[in-house]
Amino acid sequence: MTEASTDPEAAPARKKAMVYVDGFNLYFGILQGSPNLKWLNLQSFMDFLRPDEEVVGVRYFTAMVDPQKHQSVSRDRQKRYLQALGSCSRIKVVNGKYQMREVSCRARCGDRYEVPEEKKTDVGIAVQMISDAIDGLMDRIVLVSGDSDLEPAVEWIRKRHPEIKITVYIPQDPGDAKQRRNDTYRNMGVDAKPLPTADIHRFQFPNKVDLGSGRTVERPTKWR
Repeated sequence: MTEASTDPEAAPARKKAMVYVDGFNLYFGILQGSPNLKWLNLQSFMDFLRPDEEVVGVRYFTAMVDPQKHQSVSRDRQKRYLQALGSCSRIKVVNGKYQMREVSCRARCGDRYEVPEEKKTDVGIAVQMISDAIDGLMDRIVLVSGDSDLEPAVEWIRKRHPEIKITVYIPQDPGDAKQRRNDTYRNMGVDAKPLPTADIHRFQFPNKVDLGSGRTVERPTKWR
């Protein structure tokens, strides 16, 4: 999709990369136990991970936590983070939703209770990736997720748009499940690897983020 330069001395144009981030998969796979890393500037982090490409967009898929609660400190922290992400010119936040699902007690106690379940994120990512591929918006797809539900969409794009190279970063500590996911993608001809985290601490937003028009948002105290 990128036209070659007519200047023989000009540097070759960098390939355009679009990034799709499964916010909850990233959170529970890597960030949950590390509050000091949760104020992550995904735009600068992805620029770092893809130095040979032009990251033209980062699509961040999430849902607001604790939807059934009138007040929630977790939701308030999440809102601050989404505001910080909104200060980045190339990040687009795509909201799904939580809904309550009834489950049975695993200990066979007979009790039934409701738990929040994230909805629409995997479908949203799949549809967006396919739509962007059809529209020719990028040369590279970078998917940050370990959700197996996204494998069919990845395989569809690989088969119908083989010119688009795909990288999957799996936000999960080493283990058998991660290795099986890597093998599944590699059998498709997709580059799959654990999300590199050694430098993630270097790509945190400043404690106070400028939102423009005199507005700012501050890093939650618990995340410092």
